[in-house]
Amino acid sequence: MPLSAQDNDNIQSRLLQPVFENPDSSYTQSGSLKLSWTIKDSLLGSELILFELQQSQQKKFDSLLVRYKGSDLASYISGLAEGIYYYRVRSELDGQLSDWSEPIVVVVEHHSLQLAFLLFGLGAVVFLATVVVVVKGSKEEVV
Repeated sequence: MPLSAQDNDNIQSRLLQPVFENPDSSYTQSGSLKLSWTIKDSLLGSELILFELQQSQQKKFDSLLVRYKGSDLASYISGLAEGIYYYRVRSELDGQLSDWSEPIVVVVEHHSLQLAFLLFGLGAVVFLATVVVVVKGSKEEVV
C-alpha cells in the first residue's frame, strides 16, 4: 500500500529530527555549556540542513529565545544566570521542518559568594607573601 503525502512527510520529519548528545539534564556552576546534537547518519554532512536551537525557562516553551540558527551540530552558550533552562532543537531541509527534539534541562547554580570571597582572600595572601619575599630578597642582595 503506497504512503500518503502526509505519511511521507511524517516519516521525513522523524528522519530529520535531531537528538541531543548531551544527557537529559545537566548541571553547571559556570553558567556556560556546550550543547551538541546529531541526526540520522545518512543525512549528516549535508550543508543544506539547518538547525534551530531554542531556549526557554518554561517546559512548554511559552516564552523562548532562539539561541542558534545554522548548519553546525553544536552550540556553546555562556552567561546564563542562575535558574532552570530547557533546550530543544529541530532541523530544516529543503523547507521541510522536523519535529522538535526531546527537550533537555540545564540547571545553573553559580558558586556561592562565600567561596568567591574565600578564594579572593587566599589569592590576596599569596600575592602579599610573594611581594614580601621579593622585597626582602632584593634588599639582601643590595647589601
